[in-house]
Amino acid sequence: MPFDPSLPADNARVVSPELRNQLNGLYDLITPKVSMQDVLDAIAAGAARSLDSVQQLNIPFHDPVTRAEAEAIQDKINEIISTAHS
Repeated sequence: MPFDPSLPADNARVVSPELRNQLNGLYDLITPKVSMQDVLDAIAAGAARSLDSVQQLNIPFHDPVTRAEAEAIQDKINEIISTAHS
């Protein structure tokens, strides 16, 4: 049964089959229905970007992490995001 936004009626008693149908209807609406072909098509269309150009962050870390180390981590995350968006 599809989701019916008019149910339950105002001041109605909760009826388990009706509630179950509503929850199942909502589940069907929010559950993604993506096939493997949809994924492959999205990749082919350029939805996925290669991050091969992003080098690993190989620096020693102190305990506690220094400000410079935290900034290096932030810079690397920003590089990954920028590469993924381009």
